[in-house]
Amino acid sequence: MWVHVGFGTMSVKFSACITTGIVCRENCPPGRRTKPQNRKTFESLWQAYEEGFRDCFVCKPSSGRPGPWLSLMDRQN
Repeated sequence: MWVHVGFGTMSVKFSACITTGIVCRENCPPGRRTKPQNRKTFESLWQAYEEGFRDCFVCKPSSGRPGPWLSLMDRQN
């Protein structure tokens, strides 16, 4: 998935927590707390949906907008 940010684009990866069944954006605070052995990474949000994961209520990956926790450099690129 590509998200338009400013004048450029950036690749967005998604990480899912196997124990909770939640898929988050790569830099979502709750997603970062997931233990590595419980984390699964996806290139596409639809891949996560096909495996039964649901959206995180914090980062809302299906909204398409980058979250406020992205660094200023990522938001400006």
